[in-house]
Amino acid sequence: MTPVEELLGELIAIPSINPRGEHAPAETPVAQFVARWAQERGMQAELDEVVDGRCNVVVTVSGESDETILLETHLDTVEVDSDELLTARRDNDRIYGRGACDAKGPLAVFLCAMAAVAERGRPARTIVLAAVIDEEHQYQGVQAFRRRALRPIGGIIGEPTELRMVTAHKGCMRCRINATGPGGHSSEPWDKINPIAVVAEIATYLSETVARELETQPAPLVGPPSLSVTEVRGGRGPNVLPDFASIGIDRRTVAGEDPHEVWEQLRANLVSRWPNGVEVEEPHTVDYALHTASDDPFVVEVAQTLTDHGLDATSVGVGHGTDASKLALDGIPCIVFGPGSIGHAHTAGEFVPVADLHRAQAVVEQLLAGGVR
Repeated sequence: MTPVEELLGELIAIPSINPRGEHAPAETPVAQFVARWAQERGMQAELDEVVDGRCNVVVTVSGESDETILLETHLDTVEVDSDELLTARRDNDRIYGRGACDAKGPLAVFLCAMAAVAERGRPARTIVLAAVIDEEHQYQGVQAFRRRALRPIGGIIGEPTELRMVTAHKGCMRCRINATGPGGHSSEPWDKINPIAVVAEIATYLSETVARELETQPAPLVGPPSLSVTEVRGGRGPNVLPDFASIGIDRRTVAGEDPHEVWEQLRANLVSRWPNGVEVEEPHTVDYALHTASDDPFVVEVAQTLTDHGLDATSVGVGHGTDASKLALDGIPCIVFGPGSIGHAHTAGEFVPVADLHRAQAVVEQLLAGGVR
């Protein structure tokens, strides 16, 4: 078993399920393990408490110059249906377990690449790894790390990308739309606003009119923005007219769209069409889209390194979000890269191909060593 395979197994065995707002140690045990592992190999490591005892871990290998490369990924995972997912299982050329690809596989790759480079001596550029909390919920970890005001020449954000270089992804705006009415007995519905009927009308309008208009506005690499009705709530009983109903929407944004402006436009549109008893709540989730220029020097260096290893160096886009878009707000050119497929993340059969781990480590190791193969 190679070091990266062994490390991944150890990481999977330490639960780091996102508590989604509930007080729990969550990521801290795995953060402590990462810090010890790095320190035992001569790297600097520090824990940074973000909220309720939950800690980011920042690992540093000092270089000969002030130039810095940032590696960033997350410690938290989604929930498990069975404790079996907390034990790494090797089956042929795959490693199974919660976090195998999202994102303990990328974390193992980053740590082993850093350790290999550090073992050879002082690298040309400083290397910083930020392994953060709460990527799966409210992004508190990356937001806390941003306050360090680090300005690297580029960032590699570890997520499962099938070893492709992702330079663009969508953002999102999520909010709830509420309707109210007087309620009453269902035998006397006349002249009364039925909130369920109102949100049904709004959902139909959003799905059949607004969403279809968005489909005509494609963006490079990621396609058009989208709007989906994802939740519906309402009703008190079979013979009671409801006094409240609500739908939740997920609006995926593209580069050039500000999620807050998207919400303002949506609110104005809906309130003008349904002026009585309709409320568009402020967004509970906002995330910006990512678009890193393909001619950025760091992107060019990553592309050349991928080519050196026989991998596809074409920039691609994805529909889901990552921590890259938050770091890009600070002017950091970011790409998303890692072993495994997002299609296997969050599943009962989550896995990462062993070959992906080794190829990803070779790519990252070359970049950290200065790009010379």
